[in-house]
Amino acid sequence: MLTLCLPTGRVLDEAVEVLESLEIPTLKLKERGRSLVIQDEGFRFLLAKPMDVPVYVHYGIADLALAGSDVIWETGASLVELADTGRGICRIVLAGPKKVANRFLGHESQAMGLRVATKYPRIAEAYFADRGIQVEFVHLNGSIEMAPRLGLSDCIVDIVQTGSTLKANALSVIAEIAPVSLKFVASCKSLQLAWEGIEEIIGKFSTSSRKAGDEDGKTV
Repeated sequence: MLTLCLPTGRVLDEAVEVLESLEIPTLKLKERGRSLVIQDEGFRFLLAKPMDVPVYVHYGIADLALAGSDVIWETGASLVELADTGRGICRIVLAGPKKVANRFLGHESQAMGLRVATKYPRIAEAYFADRGIQVEFVHLNGSIEMAPRLGLSDCIVDIVQTGSTLKANALSVIAEIAPVSLKFVASCKSLQLAWEGIEEIIGKFSTSSRKAGDEDGKTV
């Protein structure tokens, strides 16, 4: 039995669609109710908070997972990225009100000492360290966009899909930090112990992706 870990929340539906495209049974997954561990025709599905998904794979609880590239980077878990599904597309950005955005237009010294709210401290620290900018970080777990509005921070590092929430809070994108998408990941250990099952899934995904690419080419 192959164990797959999937993220709960907004990307779960897209993760399920990916599995369905590979003819992996998902009926019990869709009818799970409040269950977080579901078994269906040779598969066991674990549903975990997005930030916890890489941890379950890293420690060998799950053989394979669909995880956002944001949480893969943020957790720093030692994982092998097997395929990018092209689903769950969004961006990690630095955003803030206009008066703060202007401080990033000139020398980096103008941005020194800013307070940055984020649920991605590792990613945010790496971004500012690469630019030699010393800032103060405020680690929040949600509703990051309201931090500047309430005076808790000067700007934010957060995940953005449409940008509508930023706009509603009078924020704009200052810089794009990284693209985000849903990826198949496994640990080195699971690649050894569950290679046959993992290879079958990734092989199916590669084949379906090539077919989709060929179809797109024909319609151009």
